[in-house]
Amino acid sequence: MSQDMQKTIEKCIQGDAGAQRVLYDRYKARFYALCLRYSSNADEAQDILIEGFLKVFNSLENYRNEGEFEGWMHRIFVNHAISYMHRKRNDVLSKNNEREIDEAILVDRNDNYTTDLKGILLHYLNCLNPKERTIFNMVAIEEYSIVEVAKELNLKKTVVKTYYYRARARLKSMLQKNEKELLREYNLYE
Repeated sequence: MSQDMQKTIEKCIQGDAGAQRVLYDRYKARFYALCLRYSSNADEAQDILIEGFLKVFNSLENYRNEGEFEGWMHRIFVNHAISYMHRKRNDVLSKNNEREIDEAILVDRNDNYTTDLKGILLHYLNCLNPKERTIFNMVAIEEYSIVEVAKELNLKKTVVKTYYYRARARLKSMLQKNEKELLREYNLYE
């Protein structure tokens, strides 16, 4: 870790708002993208992002300079996103209906997240139900094992596998259904 970053962390621990802003500005785009993958809309992702940074700032004293600082933050954000979804699960799962997403909700170009193929994938991820989306994110993107996901979400291993494979199948089906449209839009026809 650079000395500048170490100084920024030390100032954050002391409660320096300017240093907290520096840390926030440096990592907000990366972790907003993570929050979008776990949430169902931009407002929810923003809530997760802000609460995640609060957790980071409140936990900085526990960072021991072991491993990558960004990796340490990443773990906090993933755990927070999962706990956030747990809190919302009862409301969302009780509705248990297929929802339609009008457009992929994306950050502006200044945050390095644009309406490209990543945006389309995000759109399809948001079409999954919250449990499928969370499990797919943890296994396929965060690279947790099925056993780790089962433990983290307090589910049976077979349930996690079922949701993961169902999510993969639904994503594949959505992508195949819209393949020609995507190829035409991005001029990928040969």
